[in-house]
Amino acid sequence: MIDARALTLTLGGTVVVDAVDARLSPGRITAILGPNGAGKSSLLGLLAGEFRPQSGTVSLDGVCLSRWNARDLACRRAVVPQSAQLAFPFTVEEVVRMGFALRPPPPDRRAAIVARAMEAADIGHLAQRSMPTLSGGERQRTHFARALAQLAANAGPRPACLLLDEPTASLDPAHQHGLLAAVRAWVRDKGGMAAIVLHDLALAAHYADDMLLLDRGRVAALGAMQSLDAQVLEQVYGIGFDRLTDECGRVRFLARGL
Repeated sequence: MIDARALTLTLGGTVVVDAVDARLSPGRITAILGPNGAGKSSLLGLLAGEFRPQSGTVSLDGVCLSRWNARDLACRRAVVPQSAQLAFPFTVEEVVRMGFALRPPPPDRRAAIVARAMEAADIGHLAQRSMPTLSGGERQRTHFARALAQLAANAGPRPACLLLDEPTASLDPAHQHGLLAAVRAWVRDKGGMAAIVLHDLALAAHYADDMLLLDRGRVAALGAMQSLDAQVLEQVYGIGFDRLTDECGRVRFLARGL
């Protein structure tokens, strides 16, 4: 479990995360929601241990992230950034194998791990393509596969964590659903936990179990995705929303616009 208490982060003199509590639980997907500038990516960076908070704590299995060494942490959590630039023309397969950098698996397992990760990300046909020749969506799926390979390299008995920052932003609708379905399958099959920064409320409602809605760095709503209220969304986004329930009992949110 990842447990965050009273996190506060200041960047460039601005408080971007303000006294936020968050919890990621095994077997569940948490959607981090909110308008532009709400602090979603900054919060994800805190949960990943990439930022150190001015106050508050983030712990994994009760141990503060600052006390984890890089190699051990790489076995338990992987991050898919919003954008990742590579200066050299690595192939897709080489980038996926970069997931082995800190803790490589036994040599006889590497090919199978890479193949499964690329299949989950639907990039097997791109294996020998050079990264600079790919579209933004293809690069994003490659980094998702790298994260899956990283966690598979040294999978242990304790649940691991996937942290994804707007992973669907560059993807077409089919690959948006494909990637999030792959995250859901990984969470269910491995007993892991995931936090995903999303702008699309329809995708969040379809795939997330829990949600954390941010507004100017503060928590506006926290809990089960099905408990999110349209009035809270209207207050945070400044536009109207309708809360609908489909024939399967799943909640959907429809923006009415201005």
